[in-house]
Amino acid sequence: MSLDRLRQLCAEHWNPIGVPMAGSPEAAGLPFPPLPSDEYDTYLRRVEQMLDVNYSAEEISRYLAKVESEYLGLSAPCGDRDAFVAAAMANGG
Repeated sequence: MSLDRLRQLCAEHWNPIGVPMAGSPEAAGLPFPPLPSDEYDTYLRRVEQMLDVNYSAEEISRYLAKVESEYLGLSAPCGDRDAFVAAAMANGG
């Protein structure tokens, strides 16, 4: 799966910071700048690798939970990581 497609799915399902991402419909008309479209690329590249070697949905979801809590420092992240993982796997992951 391409990084661009993962970015789209991320914007739709898993945006733990909760600020709309550039290029998403939610970003239009914001009174502040949206997140850059590549905001989560470090994590999405790892997800891309995990998909390529057939990690399970549970393993990918655990990785994203670690990203949310340990790397981003969020106790109540926005978005739905499980929906993101399911969409990524259904879209050719």
